[in-house]
Amino acid sequence: MLGSDTLDVAVGLIFLFLLLSLVCSSIKEALETVLKYRARFLYRGIVELFGGADRTDMVDAFYLHPIINALFPGPYNPNHRGNLPAYIPARAFSLVLVDLIHPASERLAGLAAVPEADRAATAVAQLRAAVGKIGNPSLERAILPLIAAGGNDIALVREHIEAWFNGTMDRVSGWYKRWTQIIIACIGLLLAVILNVDAISIGRYLYTDQVQRAVIVAQAGTAVQNKGVNTGTALTDPLGFIQLQGGVPVGWVLEPEKGQSPADFAHDWRKVPRTPQSWVLKIAGILLTLFAISLGAPFWFDVLNKIMVIRSTVKPDEKSPDEKSKS
Repeated sequence: MLGSDTLDVAVGLIFLFLLLSLVCSSIKEALETVLKYRARFLYRGIVELFGGADRTDMVDAFYLHPIINALFPGPYNPNHRGNLPAYIPARAFSLVLVDLIHPASERLAGLAAVPEADRAATAVAQLRAAVGKIGNPSLERAILPLIAAGGNDIALVREHIEAWFNGTMDRVSGWYKRWTQIIIACIGLLLAVILNVDAISIGRYLYTDQVQRAVIVAQAGTAVQNKGVNTGTALTDPLGFIQLQGGVPVGWVLEPEKGQSPADFAHDWRKVPRTPQSWVLKIAGILLTLFAISLGAPFWFDVLNKIMVIRSTVKPDEKSPDEKSKS
């Protein structure tokens, strides 16, 4: 069975990885607020749906349509897409696409003299004919099978168009997720280097320093009880946030701190490495931290919950100490 000290070190490292992941997520969300990448990826997906970069005329018409234009503030500018919507309902997409292919004014005029019982089939036939007139072979190849699958039911045709749109949006979500992982990895590497968050050295430090180990374990227990960590200062002061929440000193030390003896400074894991072997260990520890951050805060919070349960079985006295005999 794992020793309780080893479990405490694991709790400390997991809690540290959780804190770093939260900081990276906060920074990523701040970048998203400024750069609006969700909207940019959605725009890219719409471009693909309409036949690629050669058919931006239809993309422009789509975003200028009143139904879509109402989803974002300000005028539409294809060269500045920061104000575009980050989400478009599938229903809105199908209605606007059908209207772009076969405008409602023409559709209503063509159905005016058609008997009520035949209007659905006529509407589908008119839409099929209109698709061939838009001069967009790529969109035509995509839409005609959807129309055929809907038979003579225009509502079913719209449902197929919505399913096609949702499938593309799943792909767009994949693009955005991969971009997010890259951004978080870059932020994580930057933080790990600037703050000197070396998982190997911190693990050794926690194993040898019982006081700091107890501090970080107590903070981890509080986070589990509160079902989260207060990230109010995570973005404005990541160094202070990690030190305050975890009780682990991070950063670089270039010379002995006030009151620190030369011997203590020689064993301070925060100092700059002096030998090739120590540089290898430092780089390996930072890369290990980077890998841990890339797994994300939800992963580490789940792991922290599980390992705290295991720890409570190994060290039950800390959770519910035995009552002393009154005799």
